[in-house]
Amino acid sequence: MTALLWAIFAVILGCLLVYRFSDLQSLQPRWAAGLLVLGAGIAVGIGLTSCLFFVFRLALPGLPGFSMWIEIAGVVWLGYEVRRMHKAAAGSAATPSFPYNLALAGAVLLALIMVTSIMSVAWDSNPEGNWDAWSIWNLRARFLAAPGDLAQRAWSPLVASTHPEYPLLTSAFVARCWIYGHTVLSESQTAAPIATSYLFFLSLLALVTGGMAALRSRSLGLLAGLLMLGSPLVLMEVPSQYADVPLACYFMGALLFWLLDRPILAGAFAGFAAWTKDEGFLFLAVFLVGVAVFKRKQFPRLIAGAAPAAALVVFFKAVLARGTPSLISSSASGLVHRLLDAGRYWQVAGAFVGGFLGMMVDWYHPALPVIILAVALRFDRAYKRDALFAGGICLFMLLGYFGIYVITSNDLTWQLQTSLNRLLVQVWPSLLLAAFVGLRTPESMVKIVAQAPPKARRKARA
Repeated sequence: MTALLWAIFAVILGCLLVYRFSDLQSLQPRWAAGLLVLGAGIAVGIGLTSCLFFVFRLALPGLPGFSMWIEIAGVVWLGYEVRRMHKAAAGSAATPSFPYNLALAGAVLLALIMVTSIMSVAWDSNPEGNWDAWSIWNLRARFLAAPGDLAQRAWSPLVASTHPEYPLLTSAFVARCWIYGHTVLSESQTAAPIATSYLFFLSLLALVTGGMAALRSRSLGLLAGLLMLGSPLVLMEVPSQYADVPLACYFMGALLFWLLDRPILAGAFAGFAAWTKDEGFLFLAVFLVGVAVFKRKQFPRLIAGAAPAAALVVFFKAVLARGTPSLISSSASGLVHRLLDAGRYWQVAGAFVGGFLGMMVDWYHPALPVIILAVALRFDRAYKRDALFAGGICLFMLLGYFGIYVITSNDLTWQLQTSLNRLLVQVWPSLLLAAFVGLRTPESMVKIVAQAPPKARRKARA
């Protein structure tokens, strides 16, 4: 239980930090701003405390809990800063409302309760998570939380089965909760990784819902949140305790905050993505190139946000995990032969199509509501550039994944079967963002009907 409290403490720290420095609370509607502060606060709080813990775990190995006092001091200072902030009352322009927003909000809340209850059953039956959680992410957390030099086994090439080259955001955060809460060897130690996984899911949901509501409209935000709760592939991944849902959260958050003109926060999310998994480093590179092409003026601020976590990743890869074989380095032998093998391209392409179709449960596919909304609402040309930017980042990420599969020296069939679904989980929320940001709002349709002559209005209703 104490480990869970320290997870919540990280959320409080992140929310105070985001509230103080990002100005998200000035966005409208107010409930969407609150969701954005919560969603960003969860992701930033976990990412920041993970980095702090890891840095001081290296610098002061004999005092593994030293970073706790820095966090406490940060919460005290930020709490004082937020308290003394004088917020000017922000007036919101009168906009046409969608008559079913309250019903949509109720549906989102009900769906969240149902999804959480289903997840709780999975946590009760399998509290350790799936295989990779037990053998990689949580095992490395146990090394980081262990006394003495055992922490080095989290990145030691001698323990190759744990993939020591993988970044350590989730593992370091779980180890932090265990050490602060003195539950390293406790029977309740499963609470920290379960809470971490669920907090990232809540962050993802809050960012999707609040972000679309602030960026476009209330109804689109609620519809996006409802569709996020109706994405079975993502929901099934949350209880596994893998790092793919956290990575999806950082991907989508980086794109969202870039569209909301918060480049420092967008950069921080991209940097934390690189500290989460190797795919996050690819995202950071693609994202930086995309921003450099689309909006160069904000590039320095984006770099400022991404630099701290990215520098930690570079140090980890170049110094601590140096010499540990990675997927790229192990694929050098026979690379030309695999690149010239046309059969590999067809196999990977077929697997991608099959993976996308495999997101279907019975008759339902999470892309179906998006298609229906696109037909009903159509697209708004004013947001074409934003939709193309977000969609382009997703496309290049999928192309990067495609290329990795083509060159891998591992058995291709095994590699596709064991990892493709998780890669789709990483990108799917960002694809939803790209689709929703380009849609016309239901509010605009209400406005058109309201302004139409009585005869045309009757036809529109019919």
